[in-house]
Amino acid sequence: AKMSLSKDVVPISTLRPMDFGFTIRARVVHKSSIHKEYMFSVVLRDESAEINAMVMGSRCDKWKRFYEIIELDKVYYISHGSLDKVNRKYTSVENEYELYFDILTNVSLRCEDTPQIPTLPFFKFVEVADLLRTDQVTAIDIIGIGKCSEELKKRFPRSKTGKNATTIWITDRTGRIPLTLYGDQVERLKGTDDEVVAVKGARLVRSDELSLKVCRWGHILVKPDAPEAHSLRSWWLRKKQPEITSFFKAK
Repeated sequence: AKMSLSKDVVPISTLRPMDFGFTIRARVVHKSSIHKEYMFSVVLRDESAEINAMVMGSRCDKWKRFYEIIELDKVYYISHGSLDKVNRKYTSVENEYELYFDILTNVSLRCEDTPQIPTLPFFKFVEVADLLRTDQVTAIDIIGIGKCSEELKKRFPRSKTGKNATTIWITDRTGRIPLTLYGDQVERLKGTDDEVVAVKGARLVRSDELSLKVCRWGHILVKPDAPEAHSLRSWWLRKKQPEITSFFKAK
């Protein structure tokens, strides 16, 4: 049912921790799977900004209902919730705050077309060559050609990365680096070797060698309809076997 809006819709960019009774109109540009702690996350965006929203059983008794009704790419009116500082360790979403659904949160589907709201998240891509100057705490975005490798299966066995994990190469114009994916992200990658993969929320791992892993609330997009993806794909097709530098050893 449509929600009767008691207040005007406000832009996501204006949300602050002291706000409670707000209403936003936002597109779901990512929806995670359910985590074992009875929680999931969605990335919401409007014309002004994006925000990561946490739906947790401990705060929101309707969390399961919300998981069933919220669909990727759909636009919703969302009212009420609490805001807190975002933890940059788990997400690269371009907002200093995070939204938490609570017992008063209401979600209602917007039926009208909203082409003005983009369908992709905000991306702030870091090139492979610049990763050596990136800290291990902050989640980043990266885009490159994804490629499976028998070599990586041996170097990153599941006994090391986890049984629901797989490691692939991510290659851009400046180099390549191993990227470890988990859970449903692995499923999204199947059958897409040599395709452009955009990662929203990856973190640097410095052990025996330098690598990336998708953050807890990070996700991947295969063949995204973005200018950077089209440019990278054209470059890769022109230079199928590029002479590239691998950044292996952590400094």
